[in-house]
Amino acid sequence: MEQSKIVKVAKDIYWVGGSGHKGGLHCNPYLLVDGDEAILFDPGSVLDFDYVYDNICELIPLEKVKYVVLHHQDPDLCSSVPLFEQKGAKFKVVTHWRTATLVKYYGIKSDYYIVNEHGFELELSSGKTLKFIQTPYLHFPGAIVTYDYDSKVLFSSDLFGAFSHEWSLFAKEDYIEKMKTFHEHYMPSNDIIRPVMEIFLRMDIDLIAPQHGSIIKEHITEHIKVLRDLDCGAFMLPIKKDLAKSGGFRSIGSAVLKRYASIFKKEEVLEVVQDMDIDLDKETMEIIDYNYTGNTLWNMIFERALAIKGIQWLIVVEPLVHKIAEEYDISMPQIFNLALTKVKEESITLSEENKVLKEANERLQHSMKEAQEKLIKCPVTGLYNYEFFKNYFEAEVSNLILQESEQNPALIIISLDNMAKIRYSYGDNEVDEVLKTALYIINSMKDENMILFRLQGAMFACYSPHTTKEYVRVFAEKLRNLIASSVKFIEKLTVSIGVLCLDELKEQNEYIGDPSEMMYNVAMMRVKLAKSMGMNIVCSSSSVVSYQEEIGKILIIDTDPVNMDVLKVFLENLNFKVITARDGEEALSIAERETLDLIISEIMIPKLDGFLVRENLLAHSQTKNIPFILISHLKNDDSVNRASSLMIEHYLKKPFMLSELLGIIKNKFKGED
Repeated sequence: MEQSKIVKVAKDIYWVGGSGHKGGLHCNPYLLVDGDEAILFDPGSVLDFDYVYDNICELIPLEKVKYVVLHHQDPDLCSSVPLFEQKGAKFKVVTHWRTATLVKYYGIKSDYYIVNEHGFELELSSGKTLKFIQTPYLHFPGAIVTYDYDSKVLFSSDLFGAFSHEWSLFAKEDYIEKMKTFHEHYMPSNDIIRPVMEIFLRMDIDLIAPQHGSIIKEHITEHIKVLRDLDCGAFMLPIKKDLAKSGGFRSIGSAVLKRYASIFKKEEVLEVVQDMDIDLDKETMEIIDYNYTGNTLWNMIFERALAIKGIQWLIVVEPLVHKIAEEYDISMPQIFNLALTKVKEESITLSEENKVLKEANERLQHSMKEAQEKLIKCPVTGLYNYEFFKNYFEAEVSNLILQESEQNPALIIISLDNMAKIRYSYGDNEVDEVLKTALYIINSMKDENMILFRLQGAMFACYSPHTTKEYVRVFAEKLRNLIASSVKFIEKLTVSIGVLCLDELKEQNEYIGDPSEMMYNVAMMRVKLAKSMGMNIVCSSSSVVSYQEEIGKILIIDTDPVNMDVLKVFLENLNFKVITARDGEEALSIAERETLDLIISEIMIPKLDGFLVRENLLAHSQTKNIPFILISHLKNDDSVNRASSLMIEHYLKKPFMLSELLGIIKNKFKGED
């Protein structure tokens, strides 16, 4: 099908792509028009730019495009962004921070709207809200998809994409086989894809708009369940089956021909088998009978595919054939080894020019791998970082709950005490050495099945997949004593430790919402309790239900009673303790006698303005490290420069977005030192 016209796929949503590409992989950019604002999703590669640009300009003036959403970093969906900038487009690039770190190397100059800094939502001027859902490692650590609440459209990026040499804009009956092929090649494992599909099954979706392949507007649930249950990637563990009871070689041969027919044209498949002595249903591609041994039929299909259609026909079905061979405990067809070996031998005879290009590509791949490693690993300890931990822990615990597993995992959070003093006395280099030494001690004690992560600040998380509360409590006590008695640190060091097992949540039926978030927050609360009790303590018991009452203490300084009341209500509903002050002197008095976790201040307040309050706090060791947020009607170049000189990271202009402020506050209280 040759598609060149703009197609309206849902209310205010348009497909603005084309179908001129060869090779079976079609890219689908989408444009959402909302009044005077438009959002472009995954605009495509430099090869797509001309017709995508023309299609957009046919619909709306280019200046209406206010946002460009990039679901991940691959060039096929976002390398054209600089070309839109060169045409004069002014927009924000909406993406995950991990994607932003890499796509800037395409030469993008626009500002970024980082979704994880805005509660994974984007509110448009009309009030319309787009929701962003994390899909980690499908197939990039920072991958996301977008859901439009109004139209119930899921812009699914690579998910639900497909290989197809016979493309159509909307999915047909054979689309599932095409979709399977794409995901078998590109998605890492069922363990990674299943939790995301479970999320989609709970959503109200009317249409799925993938970046590759065809738009799905019928049988949405069926397509989601197919991917939920799909064996894919390097971690496939197929269940062994009896070939004879499953229909024999006729059945598996039919499965391969059906897959070929879904990817290529039926006429091409019939060309491959036309001289074979088989009885074939040409509509369904079902083998009715054959005059060979089963093993001969199995090998002949692929030998003829290679001879008539070339190596691509072997490569595209290799994951399926490998899966079938594993399931039925039969040998891979010989032609796969012979053909792929030949390809490797031919690659050895590349010209010198191609060798140089190959080496350059390998260096690029190595650099990309190193860049991705830096995004998910702590550069000091080499451990996976907080963002990776959060995704891993959520998937792990959610799977245990869904499978009603008897496993009892435990989370141990280890916080190094008095690290602010060590940093002040000896500097950041010594802080790094303390972290490395603490990690060495933890590694020397932990079991082989325990997994360590580096959280934000001077904290580690230790995850044990299956244990008992008593065992991890004893482990934590031994670790606490070993660190407290160690002479390896520059000065005496202690740790405060919070311990929690999943069984504690199950006993009180408190795991139904988000069990991983609950476990993390309770363990963090226990760390804070240990610190409040004098540090160098293991806290393994506390209220599970009321864990949020201990989240933190916030001081709000403002003269606007409405603003103070609104903030106070919202923060108290999130179970923060909130204290208020109406002038700078009262605020400093409160800071002297209370242990504050955060201060939110207006600039224009009586007696001492917000800047002077901050200066006074910085002058005293007990208050200088309290995070400080400014919100004010006053915001200009001079005030921003002054805020920067006082090391104020967040400065919001009134009227501000409450969701943005709450997102900043929540991030401040996750993984803090």
